[in-house]
Amino acid sequence: MIVELRGATACYQAVDDPSRAGKTGAAWLAQELGTDLSDLPGRHYTCWETPAEYGVIRKGFELA
Repeated sequence: MIVELRGATACYQAVDDPSRAGKTGAAWLAQELGTDLSDLPGRHYTCWETPAEYGVIRKGFELA
């Protein structure tokens, strides 16, 4: 779920585990989800996460 926008950053957290939280580029996320930037806060979305050498790769973004 997208919790809030802070400037150009979207802050998100997992609905089932609020301790799993992070940040990403808000404009990029809106583009991936096919929605307007102003519609992001409060939106739920899904994506695939794959562990990588230097973090996590996220792909397959869809509105839930």
